[in-house]
Amino acid sequence: MFETKNGWDISVAGSGFLGVYYIGVGSCLQERASYILDGATKICGASSGALFGAAIACNISMDKTLAIMMEMAKQARKRSLGALHPAFNLMKLVHHFMDRELPDDAHLLANNRLFVSLTRVSDGQNLLVSQFDSKEDLMQALICSCFFPPFCGWMPPSFRGIRYVDGAVSDNLPLGKLKNTITISPFSGESDICPQENSYYYHKVQYNNVSIQVNFSNMFRVASVFLPPEHEVLEQMCRDGYRDALRFLHENNLLKLDPLPELSLTDGSSTPMSCNEVKQLSDTENNEMNCTTICKKRSHVQHKQDEESTNSLPAHIEKVMSESCGGAPYAAGRFRLMRLLVQILMLCILPLEWAFAFVYRFIEWAPEITSDIQWLCSLIWGLFHLKDKGTLTGNKCQQMSSLDEQESSSQSLSEWDVSGEPLYPATGLQHLPSGDMQHNQSNQPTDQ
Repeated sequence: MFETKNGWDISVAGSGFLGVYYIGVGSCLQERASYILDGATKICGASSGALFGAAIACNISMDKTLAIMMEMAKQARKRSLGALHPAFNLMKLVHHFMDRELPDDAHLLANNRLFVSLTRVSDGQNLLVSQFDSKEDLMQALICSCFFPPFCGWMPPSFRGIRYVDGAVSDNLPLGKLKNTITISPFSGESDICPQENSYYYHKVQYNNVSIQVNFSNMFRVASVFLPPEHEVLEQMCRDGYRDALRFLHENNLLKLDPLPELSLTDGSSTPMSCNEVKQLSDTENNEMNCTTICKKRSHVQHKQDEESTNSLPAHIEKVMSESCGGAPYAAGRFRLMRLLVQILMLCILPLEWAFAFVYRFIEWAPEITSDIQWLCSLIWGLFHLKDKGTLTGNKCQQMSSLDEQESSSQSLSEWDVSGEPLYPATGLQHLPSGDMQHNQSNQPTDQ
């Protein structure tokens, strides 16, 4: 049972294009228990989890965040190879949307509340950043947390002069081991809010603090991290996030708000009946059931109807889903022959697209070539220096061990004769009686 007496934190795992799952979670928490998002002391995240945490810390609505994620997935599906196409620049899209949606005082809203997970390239250590000097500083930290090579490029971006990559490489669920942290993950496992699979899956994998069950559903989710699925699949993921968050609230008794009007159980009345009203009703009808039993049954029915209603998202989320669909994929699906011809044509022009994307990326990279090459040379030089240092250390250890062996062997030879007998066998005489010692001395010949 999760307790909120001593405060709580929120930790969101990195998941790429599966970040649509977090929109369902966030919309459920905002409607059913908004105090959880508003009262969280720390909001931690890596990659897409950090972007979701920034949206919460900067008070960006869930429908805007969903529209951005659906637009990025739509742009990725336009290419023949999806997000793996060289012409698709995910970091450029992320920077564009952040610059457009984040407020000017985003760094002030995020200070000491948003904790972004980063992985330092030089030594692979994890770093949690919670202090930001400006909006651009916050955006650069989020860019570094989302950069996963070689999917997002080859040269990692820098934050305050130091190169970083995706925080999920070192710690995908920051502060997730603390008891007062609500962990959120789109992979079925042991997180607080996550999809629930069948109980016969016993094997789990720990990926940088994220528990992932070994099953076919998670295999599909892992593939969808880099290759966004179709619109219907993303929509169902959003619904799953809403349902899983509602189940977490029910299991931990965190639903402190009244149910939504469409979920009301009373006939024609939008306000739920209080315990006193139920008691008066039972007294007038001479019902033998007490008030506690009636309230328990009523809460059970409410929980059942809540589970049945989780298939429907809030109205503003449903509107964004329908608008992001656009109807084009469904119209193209009706003409399979035309769709096949388009795919063949896209494969034919793929080499030209690769050449054009390579030239365009090189032109964009031109202003930073010098600094990137200098950093790469310094990184290679540092690796060789560490290797040489390790070799010298290993040679010194071997020399020290050989010296120790020689000293031990010399000590053993000083105490033993070449024939194998001790040079000083007096230790054996110490155990003989005094009479025997005198007898042995008397039997020895004397020199005259």
